[in-house]
Amino acid sequence: MITTENHLKTNIKKHSENTTNENQNCEDIKNIHIEAKQTSIWYQNVEAVKKVDMSIYKGNVTAIIGPSGCGKSTFLRAINRMNDLIPGCHVTGNISLNGNDIYNSLLDVVALRQKVGMVFQKPNPFPKSIFDNIAYGPRLLGIKKNQLPEIVETSLKQAALWDEVKDRLQHSAISISGGQQQ
Repeated sequence: MITTENHLKTNIKKHSENTTNENQNCEDIKNIHIEAKQTSIWYQNVEAVKKVDMSIYKGNVTAIIGPSGCGKSTFLRAINRMNDLIPGCHVTGNISLNGNDIYNSLLDVVALRQKVGMVFQKPNPFPKSIFDNIAYGPRLLGIKKNQLPEIVETSLKQAALWDEVKDRLQHSAISISGGQQQ
C-alpha cells in the first residue's frame, strides 16, 4: 500500500531546490525533458502521490529514491501512462515530455510508451493475461495477430516456462510466481 504521507514529494522538492534556482536561464528551461507540475496520483479516492513538482533534464541521470511504498513506481508509471491500465487510478496536475502534455486526449499512448520505458528491479507484469504480457512488445511493433501465438510459445520455451504455463496463458500474469514473472 502506498502511504498518504508523501515522502516522495519531499525528496523531489529537496532535489529540485538543490539543482535549480530562481534565476534559471532560458537554456535550462529548454533542457527540461520531463516535467511534473502539481501531479497527484489517485487510486479511487485515495491520493497516493501528492502534488509532485519535478523537472528531469536532458542528458542527466535522475534517481528517485525513497522507502518502500512511498510512490516511486506509481509516479514512474504515470510518466509512461501505465497507470491507465489500473482500474480506479487517475492522475491530476500535469506531466509533460519535451513540453507536450502526456495526458492530452489526442496523444498516442503506444508511441509514448515506446519513448518512455521502464525497467524494474523486481518483475512487474501488466494486469493482463500471461499471453498478453508476452505479446505486448510484438504488438507494439505491429506484428500480425496470427503470428503472436508462435512468438509467445517460442518465448516461453526459451525461458523454460512453456510446460509450466501453457495451460494457463489466459490467466493473469500477476498470479504466477515471482520467478516465473521474471
